Amino acid sequence: MSGQRLHRLFRKQLASWLFTLFAAIAATAVVQADENSPIPVKIAIVNVSSLLESSPQSKAANDKLKADFVPREDALGAEQKAIRELEENLTARIDAGTLSDDDKLQQQRELRDRQRKYARAMEDFREEVRSARDIAIDTLQNQIVEAIGEVREKERIDVVLRESDYIVASDRIDITGKVMQHLEQKFQAEQATSGAKPQE
Repeated sequence: MSGQRLHRLFRKQLASWLFTLFAAIAATAVVQADENSPIPVKIAIVNVSSLLESSPQSKAANDKLKADFVPREDALGAEQKAIRELEENLTARIDAGTLSDDDKLQQQRELRDRQRKYARAMEDFREEVRSARDIAIDTLQNQIVEAIGEVREKERIDVVLRESDYIVASDRIDITGKVMQHLEQKFQAEQATSGAKPQE
């Protein structure tokens, strides 16, 4: 399960949610103290793709998925290979006529049982991966949106636009670095609280 694949899934599910959030903010951002003294609207942009790719929360989520599921995936792959070799060996012995009818039926039955167990194990594994991935996506979405909101509030920004929601913009309004720093600080604080070893 590559980090790139996980990030693509994050981006796909996060895009529509963020667009709705930012559109709602933009709709209420233009405020006037009175008719003659409008309050300037402060706008910023953020590269969500970069946060999804490089934030420590994203890396931690991907590492956890790998730690939880790659060993089982490898074990299932080894079992599949063993079943294939057993099937090939049985076919060769049947073709060579070295098995009695009783032995052939017995070994075919054992092979089918093993294939069924493998199929059930693979189905369970895929379902658990889907469930864990969905939870990871939801958690990461909330973390990124919360961090953007906290930086927006701290910087007194009225509207934050995602990198795909504008045509051109000045680098000076890009707050991606500030949001990334905020995410890193929160991650380090959480690691310190939990006693876990910080990511390098």
